[in-house]
Amino acid sequence: MLFTQASKVYFEKLTLYLGITSFLIHSAIIFALKIDLLDSRYFPEDLFGSPFAALFSPFSSLLVYEVYLLIYYLRESYTKSVAKQLEIMALILLRNCFKDIGQVTEGKVLLINSELIKDLTGFVALLFLVWFFYHLDSKRHEIKFELTASFIKLKERLSEILILIFVVLSVYSFSSWIIELVNYSDNHSALQNPSHIFYTEFFTLLTFVDVLLLLSSAKNLQNTILVIRNSGYVLATFLARISFSLEGWERISTVILGAAVAVFMLWISRREVFTK
Repeated sequence: MLFTQASKVYFEKLTLYLGITSFLIHSAIIFALKIDLLDSRYFPEDLFGSPFAALFSPFSSLLVYEVYLLIYYLRESYTKSVAKQLEIMALILLRNCFKDIGQVTEGKVLLINSELIKDLTGFVALLFLVWFFYHLDSKRHEIKFELTASFIKLKERLSEILILIFVVLSVYSFSSWIIELVNYSDNHSALQNPSHIFYTEFFTLLTFVDVLLLLSSAKNLQNTILVIRNSGYVLATFLARISFSLEGWERISTVILGAAVAVFMLWISRREVFTK
């Protein structure tokens, strides 16, 4: 029911409405802070100190929809699902740029030393890799292997479980972060990085799901290189998960490395020597 075309269209509309609503609310709070209607002690500066930071909210809504699409395509194609994973990581970096830009525009930090230049560099590099991934996928000669009914059923069941966990985890993560935001004035350090909430747990779960698919595909795919390719996809997911625990250029490098692994595995699996 959640994976029909009608459901997909519904989620698209819901994303649009949530994005507009969150943007207006976020902008209103920033404006209220500027004219001293609200006390700035209760709001973190990186999220509410600049008008550009209001763009963080609609991009968050768009990311939620991208996660839905990742699960949606998991049932159809593992490769398409990985492509959506790379898009999610790129959008997270782009979303961070709007959070970082306030520090630069207000002269509080030099551009060369800012988080903005790190996130922007990572976004451009990752976007190129996403483009190359789709280019390879569109040009590849599809090798058809008959998958067992049990494997197809496993993918459907995992997708159903993931979508339920996705809903529960979204509500839980957002609610927990709002509670931390309410208590921000009392304990600044307790507020989680908004770029990490939900995604740290989700990518941990996604890694285990990928491993289950890998183990199942090993006996359903007669071509060893495709099993190796899927193993590379698992590594890419694992590196994406690790990046949420890192900072600065180390975080950016890990994200790009994970995407590069996914692109390389797709490219090498379609070489003629392996497709004969």
